[in-house]
Amino acid sequence: MNIKVKKGLKIAGNVFLWLFVIFAAVITIMVFAGQKNTNGLPSLFGKTLITVQSNSMSPTFKKGDMIIDDELTVAEKKNLTIGDIITYNVDLDGDGEKNEINTHKIIEVVPQGGYIYYRTQGDNKILNSTADKDLVRSDLVLGKYDGTRLMGIGKVTDFLNTQTGFLLCIVLPLALFFLFEIYSFVSIIVMMKIKKTTPVVDEDEIKKKAIEEYLQQQKSDNNDTTV
Repeated sequence: MNIKVKKGLKIAGNVFLWLFVIFAAVITIMVFAGQKNTNGLPSLFGKTLITVQSNSMSPTFKKGDMIIDDELTVAEKKNLTIGDIITYNVDLDGDGEKNEINTHKIIEVVPQGGYIYYRTQGDNKILNSTADKDLVRSDLVLGKYDGTRLMGIGKVTDFLNTQTGFLLCIVLPLALFFLFEIYSFVSIIVMMKIKKTTPVVDEDEIKKKAIEEYLQQQKSDNNDTTV
């Protein structure tokens, strides 16, 4: 393998490694560094990241996707309209506590008792042949879907949220990367020290000495022949 090919492969490898570092940093921010908002959901710059856990909104988005919601003010929560897709607190497990979250589309706005309620339904008509049983009070709304759907990313972030996933996909590769960088740095230092302690060879001087030795040898041979 010639020097140019080796140099090209080294550059390509370094580019790949740094791209991975950037990717790992972005994923880490998305998964762990997002500050939780007042609703207890990961939030970045006014955007809430939601991992879709069912196909109730298919084909708009599907299980395993990641969607992005806009955070809403109290006033905005009261002024949502039919067709808006909202994420809200709901009692999905039947324990009487509205601790779970769901994301469905508003099909009706219902003012009632001084509050604004929303009737919701999933887009998947096979799973949601009728509207959701419970109305959603405006203060239970967590965010409004902004139309951004990252297909399959939710599966990735769910896995990375586990200790095993984060260790295997982020921590271990980054550790290997930094060990490689340290090894490369130490290798360069060692080579520089070796170069400093190695006497500098003057090629012109070597050639001059070789010519002198050759001429001396020729002169000696001529003397031997003459005798």
